[in-house]
Amino acid sequence: MAHGVLIQFPGLGGYTPGILAQMVTDAPRLAAILADVDQVAAAYRIGSVSAPLTDPAGPAIEELAQTPTVLHLASFASAYVLYQALRDKGIDGDVLLGQSTGEITALAAGGALSVPDAARVLCEREIALEETGILGGLVAVRVGSARAQQLCGAAGGWSLQVSLSNSPEQSVISGTEPELPRLEAVARAAGVQATRLLVRYPHHNSALRPAAHRVAAATASYSIGDPLARVYSPILGRFVADAADARRIVDRHLTDPVDYLGAIRTLYDNFGVREFLEVGVRSVLAHSARETLPAGTTLLSAPPNAVDARQILDVLTGAATAQLPPRLPVQTISTHAAEPAASHPSPAVNGSAVQQPTPATNGTATLTLPHRTALLARLRTIFAEALGYPEDVFTDDAHLEADLGIASVKKTELLVRLLDEYHLPTPPAQVRLRDYTTLPKLAGLIEALAADGDAA
Repeated sequence: MAHGVLIQFPGLGGYTPGILAQMVTDAPRLAAILADVDQVAAAYRIGSVSAPLTDPAGPAIEELAQTPTVLHLASFASAYVLYQALRDKGIDGDVLLGQSTGEITALAAGGALSVPDAARVLCEREIALEETGILGGLVAVRVGSARAQQLCGAAGGWSLQVSLSNSPEQSVISGTEPELPRLEAVARAAGVQATRLLVRYPHHNSALRPAAHRVAAATASYSIGDPLARVYSPILGRFVADAADARRIVDRHLTDPVDYLGAIRTLYDNFGVREFLEVGVRSVLAHSARETLPAGTTLLSAPPNAVDARQILDVLTGAATAQLPPRLPVQTISTHAAEPAASHPSPAVNGSAVQQPTPATNGTATLTLPHRTALLARLRTIFAEALGYPEDVFTDDAHLEADLGIASVKKTELLVRLLDEYHLPTPPAQVRLRDYTTLPKLAGLIEALAADGDAA
């Protein structure tokens, strides 16, 4: 398959208020898809999914995340609708791939699972997670999977596992709540940047087998068929051959690790895939792909500040210029700053506090914190260089997550780079970084940390 095209679906986090408003107004067939998802949501008594997706004044992602099932359904519905719109433009792709819960979207897009049943799977998984109550979380580390496995071994315990291999420079470790702090301490001692993600459960971990069994039992009657298109599964590590493979993904997507890095390398090296189109309303996977694949690979995803799905469709079809430039050299921020990080498949968000990354320091002289205007300019430069965005998209009122599609882990990593540059402490655990949604708010946080340091 020479010069193949991959359609990839991100997991949780693909939500922007009103993003589908005009698209579904113009296409009743697409509106009917949202109606199907709404019908499932009503059966589970969790409220409308189409309302926030078609109302530009709808809730921000932080508010919607208070009901995680709705956010999952919104991510699924928006990606699936966008894919159908892409097909209407004549682009089916040669291979479909989903990352994490995006595998459910890929199965639906590939015809192995109906839209209502895919929505039900997402609802049942949240019920199972809540009922089993196996609490824990995820920690993103700026190392490859082999080094991440060594960190797990050094930390000890029963539950720590490498759950997601995103790129050569980023892995995600899962574990139960008692063992994650020990892992973070080991990472800190090893000089590895570690970022606790805003999730309550140890996703893609064998500790969730009781929840996975509940999902399997609840979905046993669903009609799952052979895929009608090529679907490559990062969970299986191969193509989905038949209905049994599709069933295996549904049954095991809570417990089995996700090798996204291995999947896209295999498709590039062995199957000639050269175009990677991320079909979602935010750019989540493109930066991991950029760290993994050779320079010159075509990587297309949602542009920053996209408020209308038609803007995304224009980029994916080549009618507009995508935001990802050719690979850039790593920008040295300070003698110990981390290189630009890949975006993580967006973590689930809840009301708990985020544990901040633990960067290593080297004792060099502390720089004086500049005044607000210069500090904002520095923030814009760091974010723009790391993400490949033009600086002018970082307006004072641009929501970093909802408007610019910057995953919370990415925001945290870039904040830590600046804190590290000025030798400022990381925020205390009770500070909820998700509340700092714009560059001016981040600047205010940095100034507060500097003031606290001066007072001490």
